[in-house]
Amino acid sequence: MIIDRIKTLLTAKLISRRSFLKTSVASSITLLGLTGCGSEEETVVAVKEEVSSATEPVIEETPLETVAPREKGEVSRQTCPRNCHDTCSILSEVKDGRIINITGDPTNPITAGGLCVKMNHYKSWVYHADRLLYPMKRVGAKGEGKFEQISWDEALETIATKIKENVDKFGPESVLKYYYSGNLGFVQNYGMMHAFFNKLGASELATNICTLAGDKAIPFTYGKDKGIDPEEYANTNLYVSWGANEAATNVHTVKFIKQCKENGGKVVVINPVRTGIANFADQFIQIKPGTDAVFVLAVINYIIENNLQDQAYIDAYTIGFEELKATASEYTMEKASQITGVSVEQIEEFAKLYGTTKPSILRIGYGMQRNSNGGTMVRAITLLPALIGAIGAGANSGYIYINISYWAPDYVGGLQAKELLQNPVRSINMNELGKALTGGLETTKETPISTLVVFNSNPMAITQHGKLVREGLSREDLFTVVLDIFRTDTADYADIILPAATFFEYEDLNQDYLGYYLRHNAPAIEPLGESKSNIDIFNALAKKMGYTEPIFDKTEHDAVKICLETEIIATQGITYDTITKQGWVKLNIDVPFADKKFETPSGKIEFYSEKLKEAGFHPVAEYVPTAESEEGDKELFAKYPLTFITSSTKNLLNSQMHNVPQVRELMGEPYVFIHIDDATERGIVDGDSLDVTNDRGTIKLIAKVTSSITKKGTLISYKSTWPKLVEGGKSINEITSDRLADMGGGSAYHTNLVEVSKAK
Repeated sequence: MIIDRIKTLLTAKLISRRSFLKTSVASSITLLGLTGCGSEEETVVAVKEEVSSATEPVIEETPLETVAPREKGEVSRQTCPRNCHDTCSILSEVKDGRIINITGDPTNPITAGGLCVKMNHYKSWVYHADRLLYPMKRVGAKGEGKFEQISWDEALETIATKIKENVDKFGPESVLKYYYSGNLGFVQNYGMMHAFFNKLGASELATNICTLAGDKAIPFTYGKDKGIDPEEYANTNLYVSWGANEAATNVHTVKFIKQCKENGGKVVVINPVRTGIANFADQFIQIKPGTDAVFVLAVINYIIENNLQDQAYIDAYTIGFEELKATASEYTMEKASQITGVSVEQIEEFAKLYGTTKPSILRIGYGMQRNSNGGTMVRAITLLPALIGAIGAGANSGYIYINISYWAPDYVGGLQAKELLQNPVRSINMNELGKALTGGLETTKETPISTLVVFNSNPMAITQHGKLVREGLSREDLFTVVLDIFRTDTADYADIILPAATFFEYEDLNQDYLGYYLRHNAPAIEPLGESKSNIDIFNALAKKMGYTEPIFDKTEHDAVKICLETEIIATQGITYDTITKQGWVKLNIDVPFADKKFETPSGKIEFYSEKLKEAGFHPVAEYVPTAESEEGDKELFAKYPLTFITSSTKNLLNSQMHNVPQVRELMGEPYVFIHIDDATERGIVDGDSLDVTNDRGTIKLIAKVTSSITKKGTLISYKSTWPKLVEGGKSINEITSDRLADMGGGSAYHTNLVEVSKAK
């Protein structure tokens, strides 16, 4: 079978991309039917329910027993703790203390037996030749990557001594933890590490990088964010994917979206990027980046003008309808078409479909709100479901952004020992790390960061304005400690590197942040080498600092039990025994807003919000151009006329997995999608090496000329490769902006103008 041949090739060592494609091309057409979407620029090799949204082939590892008979090992259950909606349940087979097979848990409705393409290489990741197995200290220049092995005692003594020296000289707030979101485990990401920093009195990190603009926008409308169960996608009559890329970032929900169609429902995609599910959608609306609020208001105007709104629902459960009507009337179809680049016919088609189809689910993606106007756009979108009476109308009706009815802060308070923090401390926004390290913030001018401790993150790959981050990490007076599994670009700048264990080597607890599942993670194997879990490392460091509080004696096993004993879980009857037996439980969460009660000042859905007005925004909604755009900055646009979007790829999860040989082989060199018209104007052809430039710097990418993945004026490249593994030693975040979004101090990665030319 072709699958067996692929498996044999994969598990050998490396295969060339050309050889792989030659081997698999015969089966590509047949297997393409399994995905439901394959564009002219995609090659799909083998999938379960996953969908490809990029150009590289998708490879699914099959269980080893389908390749050759062998003696089976013991099976244990893990949970993928990555910053991913799916949070897959995993089965690991272990023999003689070594993992011999990793598969998805077939009993879980989300995972359904499959893993995504990147995590199918977990075994290669755990046993990678470059795993950090021992503590290391720097012996070369910062960034040079020269280290020598030391003992744990020397490493901890060095760290404790240096922290004490810096605290005595600069104060405890000169110490900064930088973490989030390489691991979202309740214990290993939110646990006793923070008790250590609270005891110390270190600066807090505002982890605003991901969803904060949207998080802050939604309560203005509904008072609280409550999301639909994604398994209900299959049971609705209209699924709208707005700014999401499910086929790359949420692959296990694609089957539910396809079931929606199979059941007679409609699927609509609104996105600047032609995503995977756009290939089987009933309508694909390729909108100009940053203009979503205009589109929404024009749709609202059409719905009201044609009396498609649910007036009885509006009268009973909302306030501000007349203000909404007046505001939307300013956004005609013609105006919206001119600004968004979407035809009048497409806007009308969607407005009519959305206004007449019930039930419907509107999925709001995260990428869109990573703009300077991100909160404003999300606020506008949240008005639509209320206008047609979709909120609280049933389990298969409403919207979904992020499910926070149950989430880590409710579980882990007891692990962080906040009572140890004696005085309020400053908070540093992680989106401004470069500024913080170089004294570019007022607070760090007064009290510079003297000590940086990095865990569960790789800022040199994922943080904006990479040149500034590199400059900060290069400071000789900055003492940097990095906990990691590999020697990342960030670790190259460390003074001390500590080897972290993988989630296959410790216990933890995880929860879907899109679905409704709580999941247990059991260790499959002992930590390799001298690697340790995060909490073991910080507990040991606490003792070296002389801290004697009982919290620093808690084990990861203790910590998991503390989380499960919180009232929010205990009241559901979930015990340690029940969750460890199956590995996961589905939380009992009521239909969002079924009681029609909203935690807004009025107690109703607010089309008009005084709180929004007080915060300095239009009380209904409005179009605010992005800060880097033709309307937002004409002078900058004249210099850099292309919008640069850094999208997610199915092959990476942020920067994770890029150093795995098979993944790098699949991805090839980093590339950028450029529309054929933009390419022709610049004399660029497919395969050219390009310089992508703005005032923040220049990176090199390979041109992929397209007529459909993106529209004229917009470039798309995938985040977030390791800089040292790509040509030129710089990733796309070298040129992304560290400006903040309009709400919540969120990131603005996609507010980013550039120009491209053939590489010099």
